[in-house]
Amino acid sequence: MTGKMGYLAQRTKKRLRNVTARFLDDGFGGVARRLAYHLGWLREIHQRDAQFDKTLGVDTKGPVGLWHLKIRSDNLQDAIRYEGVSPAIFRQAMANLAENFSDFTFIDLGCGKGRALLLAKEFGFSQIVGVEFASELAAVAQKNCAQVGVQATVLSQDAMQFSFPPGNLVVYLYNPFGSTVLNPVLDHLLESATAKCYVVYVNPVHRRQCFDSRPQLQYAAGDSEYAIWTAQPLDNHANSMTAAPTRYARDRTEVAPAPQPEHAERAGPSTIN
Repeated sequence: MTGKMGYLAQRTKKRLRNVTARFLDDGFGGVARRLAYHLGWLREIHQRDAQFDKTLGVDTKGPVGLWHLKIRSDNLQDAIRYEGVSPAIFRQAMANLAENFSDFTFIDLGCGKGRALLLAKEFGFSQIVGVEFASELAAVAQKNCAQVGVQATVLSQDAMQFSFPPGNLVVYLYNPFGSTVLNPVLDHLLESATAKCYVVYVNPVHRRQCFDSRPQLQYAAGDSEYAIWTAQPLDNHANSMTAAPTRYARDRTEVAPAPQPEHAERAGPSTIN
């Protein structure tokens, strides 16, 4: 089963598995506590989103499920719904890079309504690019950028077809898709890297499956909310491996978040998509 029906079937099965597991482990009380926690989390997210959007006069609120959008992609079943990143988490992650971004391009893969594009303006990037396979969300992102004067290019495109530009890059992801898409996207990035390149991954659900096994990616910073790597161009990687073959194994063991499920949401405990 493919397309929207396949996506809906997959999400429904996941929800049923989660509810059943909670019931078997904790009974009705556990399910009720989970529901109460979820509702409180949703209220918090809605309040944060409303404040951000009201301040700027934009629409970046979420969550937004994908099942009702016009998406023509074989990768729909691997996609995660849209949620706007916490501005505090985004700013903390960017501050960890300690770079002058005036000659960097910021690329948000799975940009949704474009909140991260708006926040990226604060850091002085030379170019800002959003990639979003849901055309309705890409159109909202473009409108939001125009509203606040952010000079951004928003592409209605599947991340697997995106061509990374040359030069210094910050590639940003807010858990937009699963490992089926993330692995080939990372392969393409590492093959394309020509200069400085950082990967900033918020809610790093697929860290162990997709990042920690890649010697070209050197862990740089992070916590439970995000992780940052530097990506070495292939030629530089080959030279450094010859000179220091044990370097990457040491770097990758600095932080190891607890394992998370294959299709965890972008953030939080939501049970609605």
